[in-house]
Amino acid sequence: WLFKTARSLLDGATIVEIGSFKGRSTCCLAFGCRGTKKHVFAIDTFEGNDVDFPYWEFFEEFWHNIARCGLTAYVTPVQGWSSEVAKTWDKPIHMLFIDGSHQYEDVLADFYAFFPYVVPGGIVAVHDVVETWPGPLRAWNEHIKPRLVKIGMCSTLAYGRKPRER
Repeated sequence: WLFKTARSLLDGATIVEIGSFKGRSTCCLAFGCRGTKKHVFAIDTFEGNDVDFPYWEFFEEFWHNIARCGLTAYVTPVQGWSSEVAKTWDKPIHMLFIDGSHQYEDVLADFYAFFPYVVPGGIVAVHDVVETWPGPLRAWNEHIKPRLVKIGMCSTLAYGRKPRER
């Protein structure tokens, strides 16, 4: 889904991924950008945390995976907390993929910080919208889904489009 969706975007599209870990989803998105002027901005601290990861500092592994796949021209890693990155963000977003912290408040913060930059008709996707991850599920159902149109699901990923202005 990530590859096909990235591939379907207009040339020159900006993709923002919040939460990149070792780069698997980043690579899927970037493969969809190959041969175009589309670009993925991968926002992550690349440091892990006590909640979700048993180890720390995985930037080198992330970047090695991107390079091994020949995708460095299509990916810009943005090291930092998404909440801090959002304060200086200034690019229109054609696809926003939220897969950072799975805490309810953090999912909402990511959505509300970056949603104003999503272009009308742009795609918003949230990973782990399932019962085993109550944070993303609750954020999706209570706040994100009601603000989107053309809603869909692909496995554990929920998505929709920002409504076009009338």
